[in-house]
Amino acid sequence: MDVNERKVEAVLFAVGKEITTERVASLCSLTMEQTEEIIFQLQQRYEGLDHSLRIVKKENGWKLTVRDEFVPLVSSIVSSTELERPLMETLAVIAWKYPVVQSDVIKLRSAAAYDHMRALEEQGFIAKEKSGRTFQVKLTKKFFEYFDLPSEEAKHAFLNRVPQDVLKEAEEVNKEADEVERLLELNQNEGEAKDEIKKAMGEFHDQSTG
Repeated sequence: MDVNERKVEAVLFAVGKEITTERVASLCSLTMEQTEEIIFQLQQRYEGLDHSLRIVKKENGWKLTVRDEFVPLVSSIVSSTELERPLMETLAVIAWKYPVVQSDVIKLRSAAAYDHMRALEEQGFIAKEKSGRTFQVKLTKKFFEYFDLPSEEAKHAFLNRVPQDVLKEAEEVNKEADEVERLLELNQNEGEAKDEIKKAMGEFHDQSTG
């Protein structure tokens, strides 16, 4: 594996979500054509080695993820490490009842859910907004990325059981994230353009007075 292949693989691994060919190319300082070829080669290599990971083409780009048969294993690791079972159960209630207010979560999960939601908020899976005398509990971008499923078949089987409000929120979150990234890139490009203009003007001034 050459250095460019290692770069592309590292980007796919580090991002952990869908990423466009254009974005990978930009991060790795490669052309679109080079990037497409490298990703295809990596994809074939992963398949040929019967790897536990695979590279899949998604609607908005590429993603390095686990194969379907390892999802239960990964889920059990997640539930036993970063999220203990009580937290996972409270998060499940929030997801299935979403949108939901904190007082309703407490009714369903007992007063212990106060501590659960505090921990979930600290870990970035939920956010709370004041709503009257209670709080509106919202699922965050991290929630939707963290519990993403690897294949289209698995994803659709899961999504068929998810309330439309949750799906709508996920779509809005993705749009917002994409817009923020686009604006950041525009600002960066604008800043670079201004620097180039200033440099060019400085050189012109030096030549004029030289």
